[in-house]
Amino acid sequence: MFAPLDDIRIKSIYGGDLPKRMARCTPDMLGAVRAAAADIEAAGGKLILSDMYRSYDMQLQAHLDYVTGKKTAFSPPPGGSMHEAGRAFDLDLGALKMKLSDFWKIAAKHGLHPVIDTPSSGADEAWHFDCRGSHGLVYDYYKARKGDNFAKPYMAMAASAIVSTGVKVDVLGQDPVTGFIQSGLIRLGQTIGDLDGRLGPKTRTALEALTIDSTADNAIVATAINRLLQAAFPAEYFVSAVHTLALGDTSPTFSFRVAEKRHYAPSAANSAVLGDIVGMLRNADVIHQTFVLQPAFLGILPNKCLYLDSELQLDTDGWPDGKGKGDKYWQATTSLKYADGTSLNANTVPYVVLPLPKTWASSRGIHLGDYAAVIYKGKLTFAVFGDEGPENRIGEGSIQLLRGLGEERIRPNGRVENSGAGPGIITIVFPGSGDLAHRTDEATLLAAIHSEGERLFSTLAGLQPVS
Repeated sequence: MFAPLDDIRIKSIYGGDLPKRMARCTPDMLGAVRAAAADIEAAGGKLILSDMYRSYDMQLQAHLDYVTGKKTAFSPPPGGSMHEAGRAFDLDLGALKMKLSDFWKIAAKHGLHPVIDTPSSGADEAWHFDCRGSHGLVYDYYKARKGDNFAKPYMAMAASAIVSTGVKVDVLGQDPVTGFIQSGLIRLGQTIGDLDGRLGPKTRTALEALTIDSTADNAIVATAINRLLQAAFPAEYFVSAVHTLALGDTSPTFSFRVAEKRHYAPSAANSAVLGDIVGMLRNADVIHQTFVLQPAFLGILPNKCLYLDSELQLDTDGWPDGKGKGDKYWQATTSLKYADGTSLNANTVPYVVLPLPKTWASSRGIHLGDYAAVIYKGKLTFAVFGDEGPENRIGEGSIQLLRGLGEERIRPNGRVENSGAGPGIITIVFPGSGDLAHRTDEATLLAAIHSEGERLFSTLAGLQPVS
């Protein structure tokens, strides 16, 4: 769930490549170094480093060396350096073959920040540069005094960057997950008070503002936060497909692994049920949209059916006995109603939920009452588009739908286990398939869900036009 660190090969002051224990950085840092190195090479210089990544123990030793006088350059204790997040490097100023002020311009162009105020090559830390990434937002947050438990905004930024890689920061506690959640919330624009490693009322309110269940296990919450961060700051998670940067030397100044290009494919069990639908996926029109729980695939098939591969979270709306039974988001009504105005019962009717606004579905020819096929672990069942949900969520279904997939969510005591299923649940919605005559009562609707769903899916799987 944490931000990745990638290996990098780059020349060092030690007569060869930077030692492997130091040669690690975040994907966006790697891209910034690559671009800056190319600009330096074009100007006749070289980017040669003395330091980059430091583990907790390495940072502790550097701090002790500073305290005892073994080194003169300042090194903060663990938790206070961007080196620990793979977001800082120290360079050989002489190898640049240019004025420091000129390198500052190159650095700024690629998102690299000095830690001194003026470009003086004789100043302490003139050699140090950070790639702040989204953690610069934490710096700004503390600079605006929205939090006050760190002496300086820089310290808060460093703590945020470190904990986001899954490394503990002592002042945030032994478990980096809570700090990661809080850091993510700040970077996603929420106000939580202090970044302190404690999920207090302000943090929980911020989670609810993003429609993330604040009562869920921390690992589940962190996964939801991570997906939002990946969508908001993709450069911090994914490496561009570049093989090697050659800088006029017999060996490249640095190289890095190529990010694998991933092509979507449903699971083997689901593919066996989908049949020829699998072949339609290569021509699907992909829908690019950010959700709290990002689907593995979302798109429109060539025959205009909506295809979704995602988790399936629980929706209990319309369940007459649902109030106070474990789903705090329960509502008495559903968007789709019977002819007499009553709502669908989530405990008896298998329905799927699609996001608001209404135009999200209607612009794709989909309307409340349309039918759907749902597949999980090779098991096929059918549903109706019966409810609308938040615009930043997709992949929700009723109690009965989960039950039909073999996932019972009603406990023996009558309360719900408020958790979904998946990932790997495929939902296919058939646009324009609903019929008002099927919604006279529950029995009629249930019969239509099965008969129409089975007919539509069989037709689609045979690659015949949907009637």
